[in-house]
Amino acid sequence: MNSKRLLLHSLILAASLSVISPAAFSVDDVPLEVDERQTDVMLAVEQGLIRPYSELQAKVKHQLNGRIIKVELEEDDGVWVYELKLLDPKNNVVKVEYEAKTLTLTEIKGRGLEHIIKDSE
Repeated sequence: MNSKRLLLHSLILAASLSVISPAAFSVDDVPLEVDERQTDVMLAVEQGLIRPYSELQAKVKHQLNGRIIKVELEEDDGVWVYELKLLDPKNNVVKVEYEAKTLTLTEIKGRGLEHIIKDSE
């Protein structure tokens, strides 16, 4: 199966398992790239190892000043990670990682980080 078709199948599977909320997924949203096998994603969702993409979007909106331009979901040594690229208010590209089970921000890299992190309330 070619990679585009596998990605499409992964997105459909993810949507059906609430990794992506179908109601919240619109033309304006950034597609979620799933680099893992469908069965691995399904099992991880069933085990509660991946929080829904809609929750990730809400978390990013609350914590960071920036627009999501790319999202990937990957698994490494049993830990699922959302890898994001954001465009900050100064048009800098910032790379951000969230642990998919808890949506804990684990890494942030890029220029102008003082512009992307929101003040704590």
